[in-house]
Amino acid sequence: MRQTALIVEDDPGTRHVLSSTLATAGIDCIFAETGAAMWRRLDEKPDVIILDLSLPDADGLELLRQLRQHSEIPVLIHSTRSDEIERIIGIEIGADDFLPKPCNMRELLARTRGLLRRTQRAVPGRGEMRRLHFGDWILDTASRELTLAGGQPTPLGVSGFALLVAFLEHPFEPLSREQLSRVLKREYVPYDRIIDVHVSQIRRILGKQPDGSAFIKTLRSQGYVFIAEVEALS
Repeated sequence: MRQTALIVEDDPGTRHVLSSTLATAGIDCIFAETGAAMWRRLDEKPDVIILDLSLPDADGLELLRQLRQHSEIPVLIHSTRSDEIERIIGIEIGADDFLPKPCNMRELLARTRGLLRRTQRAVPGRGEMRRLHFGDWILDTASRELTLAGGQPTPLGVSGFALLVAFLEHPFEPLSREQLSRVLKREYVPYDRIIDVHVSQIRRILGKQPDGSAFIKTLRSQGYVFIAEVEALS
């Protein structure tokens, strides 16, 4: 089944380059030149969004913030607004990845395909479906829902879900940033803070354990370790 990318971009040249690149991998494209058009095109249920932050009628970060209130569709930000602060803010409010303009189109294609593969793997096969219990939380790997003590599901996003599953599958085992980059199908680049921002976001969602400690501990110069018992429920 062919997949579709929604390209939210007002520059026609960039739209053409992006769509031509994605077409080489069999990914169809639909387009939105404005934020208002993006909301309309979402009715076509695209599989991934490639989002420019500078649109004629809206700020891309605000669009992303609003989108995350009701959708976990993967989002890759592709923008000239690419300083460290913009990157961190973008990831913190829900982007799955961030590439500056201009960038290598092969890299953009690889990142987009990685997001699509993560979405496909988000629903495990029948034999793999399980609920993982830790602290007062339950992560349902079939529905990708994280729930606290029987409450409402807490949004995780595609990348946050993939990383949390990796931690829960390896409790008390150090995981390096390079290993976590592989979980997200990203090439590991030293000093790239994308992994750190995603982990910080997961920490903020999970809060503290009863003893006041965090669920995820930073290991200096190594990476991270999940420090809570994990139980697989039937």
